[in-house]
Amino acid sequence: MQTMQLAPKRSTMFEDPRFTSDKRPWFGSLPEQTGGSFSFAVVGDRCGMATDGVFEKALELLQALKPDLVLAVGDLIEGYWRDAAYAHEEWDELDGKVRATGLPFYPTVGNHDYGNRLMAQIWSERKGLDYYAFRVGDTLFLTVNTEHTPDEMPDDVVDIIKQVTDTFKRNQDNPKEALKAFAGAFTPEQLAVLGQLKISIGEEQLSFFQRVLEDNKDVSWTFVNMHKPGWKAPGNEDFRALERLLAGRPHTIFAGHFHEMEYTRHGNGDREHIQLGRTGGLAHGEAATGGNANLILWVTMIDGRPAYRVIHLDGVQDIAAYPPRNHTYREEH
Repeated sequence: MQTMQLAPKRSTMFEDPRFTSDKRPWFGSLPEQTGGSFSFAVVGDRCGMATDGVFEKALELLQALKPDLVLAVGDLIEGYWRDAAYAHEEWDELDGKVRATGLPFYPTVGNHDYGNRLMAQIWSERKGLDYYAFRVGDTLFLTVNTEHTPDEMPDDVVDIIKQVTDTFKRNQDNPKEALKAFAGAFTPEQLAVLGQLKISIGEEQLSFFQRVLEDNKDVSWTFVNMHKPGWKAPGNEDFRALERLLAGRPHTIFAGHFHEMEYTRHGNGDREHIQLGRTGGLAHGEAATGGNANLILWVTMIDGRPAYRVIHLDGVQDIAAYPPRNHTYREEH
């Protein structure tokens, strides 16, 4: 008896027709078609005081591993600029590094990338879409902007952030001291502002994602990529509305923002929340180990379900780090 082979499903991008720009935030293209299995990687926050070389090491490793695509959970630049020239300079540097890898790279908006009206305007000018979706085989991806209304921080708070970030950029020898300096630079009132988890998605995005979800009811799994973990903002109506749209379908929500890896599995395992650790950003805790270490999340889709492996970048070494031992080799006949 001959077994019928199912035709591979073609990959598809979904864009809200409200956008009129010809710019796009991603690099490369999706695999044209795929069978039941494929792999992708998720990188965490690069910024929030970026450590030199870490994000670059992640990109180099991913070039070697060749995932079908890469997701980024936002905060790719330090941002919060009030001068457009500095913002463009940062984006030019970051975009150049990503483009040079040739990796299919699909980012979402972070608060550092989009943290005031100027930054939002520059994103629009350079990248066009700030939310979108795509399908790879039987898997659906939603890319959500949690900064729909930018979280504009007071000028005095931004000034301190820029000052401490600049100091760390010039001297990265003691990240623990940089973290203490950051926390100690603010008044209790300013820290309260920084500690607020403000999430804004908006009706336009929710309407777009509702249409995409309705048109792709046949997928086996749905991934949602956002910057701020909405499940940590009790009572946020925008996130609750998104959860209602996802109800009844197996899904995983990726987020970043807090620079520490966390995994929560709900019910029978068909609903997951994954907060990504950092991929270059400063550790928010005292010890840069475990979930607080620099890492990449590797995801493999097998028979419609995801399997996860965490790759700790500090444990990954180039082969050149292992020189030959100093002993004499004698060839025997």
